[in-house]
Amino acid sequence: MAGWPSLDRDADGRLAESLIAGEPTALPQIYDSYGPRLFDYCHVLLRDQEAAEEALHDSLITLQERTERLAHAPLRARLYTVTRKECLRRRADGEPPGERRLVPEADGAEDDEATRPFVHAALPVLSASQREALDLFLRHELDPDDLAEVLGVTPHEASIRVAQARNDVNDAFSAVVVAATGREDCPDVAELAPPGTPLDDGTCGKLVRHIASCPICGSRSDLTVANAQLLRAMPAVALPGALRARVLDTASAPGLADLRATIAKRADPPPEPEPEAEPERTERRLWPMLGAAACVVLAVGGVFLLAPGPGGDAASGGPSPSRSSTSARLLLGSPEPSGSATPSPKPAEKTPRPARPTRYPERPRSPQRPGTLSVTGCHMPSTRHCSVKVTAKGGPISWRVTGTVGTIRASGSGRLRAGQSASVTVTRTDQWCIGVPSASVTFNANITATVTFNC
Repeated sequence: MAGWPSLDRDADGRLAESLIAGEPTALPQIYDSYGPRLFDYCHVLLRDQEAAEEALHDSLITLQERTERLAHAPLRARLYTVTRKECLRRRADGEPPGERRLVPEADGAEDDEATRPFVHAALPVLSASQREALDLFLRHELDPDDLAEVLGVTPHEASIRVAQARNDVNDAFSAVVVAATGREDCPDVAELAPPGTPLDDGTCGKLVRHIASCPICGSRSDLTVANAQLLRAMPAVALPGALRARVLDTASAPGLADLRATIAKRADPPPEPEPEAEPERTERRLWPMLGAAACVVLAVGGVFLLAPGPGGDAASGGPSPSRSSTSARLLLGSPEPSGSATPSPKPAEKTPRPARPTRYPERPRSPQRPGTLSVTGCHMPSTRHCSVKVTAKGGPISWRVTGTVGTIRASGSGRLRAGQSASVTVTRTDQWCIGVPSASVTFNANITATVTFNC
């Protein structure tokens, strides 16, 4: 990209080692090498100058405070990963500014100025994920491994996303060029895209199909030129001059250590919730219940022991059992004595001994064995939507969509009992069928469902 410093992967390795070692010259060199690129990337994601400045400032401070993470990814991938997460966090947590202030685009060469309107008209055909991948690959020079690290996908998925984006934007670029320059040579162009009408997605699709069958328009659109022109003509923004001093002052001032720690902590992922100690809570609830039961048994037993026992033979006119002993026998389940029967001399021995409370609660039953996830792909014959079916086999499962490959989008998650099924709606994001007529949806446990469509 014109105006951006050239990059050297060997130099990246030395810069990473210097930053890990705490050398004071490391962060200034990283800023000088990557500052213009990262600020442009922040501005693309946030579309506001002040928000982009704050995001770049906090991203570089986080990189300095979390150097241990450089061991898991190269410097370039780590820089863009930290910056992207910071921008997405700001988009999710903060409200957009009341009035956006965009940074002016940097001046380019005269041929760039001539090509730029065509690029601006062609780019809307891409989805947001396609445009971001193409931007990082073409202008920011991230290879598939770096791009995969930044976007959180596999290198294969990153390569497919870039290839499909390049195919789509090439065709859209050709449609824009033919619509602007081919009306005089080809009457069909004037009919498909009348002058003064907006070149929307539907019109672009018609022009793409026309170009494929028209020798005049086919020779006018040079697909090999589109990507080269796109690389030079995609707009860039100028890095504010005062931002460098602010970043380096925050990074090195002894009195700003708390600010640096706060910025780095804010960028850390949230901690995993601690699992609840279910057996311990069950034991605490069980002890009061067992204690209450023991108190009832002891109280009843005390009434029984304190009551006067039988004092003589019923036939000889001796004293009859008291009301207390009768109540005790009723409470403990003892039979009421008859007038002619001789009461037992040891009624206490007939009393069932209360069970001693166990020290530990009964071990909870083992949970049901989890099942496996089964998915069924879908086909889009003429519509832009279809449904992927997910099913729990052999037990309950938790499922979620973890990603997509191709020009589709899908999302969803849930919990299914054994044998239960759910549907995930898949939607095509391109306006017309270009390139590979298939895609896929990835679920947890690396389960993949294939999505096909007619071109």
